Amino acid sequence: MVDDEHGLRVWELIGTAAAAQEAPVSVGDVCVACVDSLEVSGAGLSLVSGVPGMRLAPVHAVGRLGRDLLEAELTSGDGPCVDAVNDREPVLVADLHTQEAQAHWPLFTALTQTARVRAVFAFPLLAGPDSVGVLVLCQDRPRILGEAEQQTARHFAEAALLLLLNLVTVNAAGEALPAQTLALGPEIHQASGVVAVQADCSAEEGLIRLRAYALAADEPLTQVARQVLAHTLRFSGQEG
Repeated sequence: MVDDEHGLRVWELIGTAAAAQEAPVSVGDVCVACVDSLEVSGAGLSLVSGVPGMRLAPVHAVGRLGRDLLEAELTSGDGPCVDAVNDREPVLVADLHTQEAQAHWPLFTALTQTARVRAVFAFPLLAGPDSVGVLVLCQDRPRILGEAEQQTARHFAEAALLLLLNLVTVNAAGEALPAQTLALGPEIHQASGVVAVQADCSAEEGLIRLRAYALAADEPLTQVARQVLAHTLRFSGQEG
């Protein structure tokens, strides 16, 4: 519920972003409005997957940096977004290049260093006692997010949650969105299915194998997925 002028202003910014696209308001407009109003390099939104073992599934990204951040999150399985969901509170990292950040999220920081992400601000989407997703902002340089900016980001996270509650249907298997709507494109999820057939495993384990291969080969996850779909990379079930 919007309960103050600050919140109303956030909805105006979201409406302006939607009007520019001549389309109904969506969570994508929340990310666009975040980037414009808070002057960050990128933004993204991920939902908690219903599969065993919590995983974040990217659903929207704005900017190359935002997309690279979500890919690093999905590939590594750790990072500020995961902590924000687990702890149910914002995780604000002014500089990922600090020893503390690198020790806490070794895989994530290694991937984001290659992607030139320096600052990350993750805000959980809270529905009652549960975290159902996370809104994340990123910067290509070290940066501190001020208190007023944090308040604005929280309002954006609340707006994203309201839009998701109206637009997203979760089935009995815990599947929230079709693959074609995911921020990183359908390749990763299509390739997970191919690997599942090749290695005689579940699609979720197929994704785990893709992630492990990408980390070991030091290649972007989407690039590995495209190799699988092009039949230039095959998983026999004996990897790892």
